[in-house]
Amino acid sequence: MKESQMATELYCIRCLSDTPHNITYLNGQISHIECTRCSRSYDLQIDVKHELYHELLDRVRTKPARITKEYKENLSRFLQKFPRRVVKKPFRLYKEVKEMKQLLTKYSSSKK
Repeated sequence: MKESQMATELYCIRCLSDTPHNITYLNGQISHIECTRCSRSYDLQIDVKHELYHELLDRVRTKPARITKEYKENLSRFLQKFPRRVVKKPFRLYKEVKEMKQLLTKYSSSKK
């Protein structure tokens, strides 16, 4: 699950003009919009657990195809990198779980 931000110009109904806004995305969906001039903000409700479930399901479902594709493209490179990836994977998973917990906490507390 990824949270990203983008700055753009939108029409602000409080400022009555085009002003810079910060837009926050969660997995490609807009979750928060804020005017940088007047600080007016708008939160959109996103079911974070639902998004997380579908992201993990998609990753698990497509993993065999992704490994097969990588294997067929370059077998020697795949075999060379495989042991390193096996060792690093638990650390990457730990980091991802930690980030997901932070996002779940952030978005579940903003619902209240």
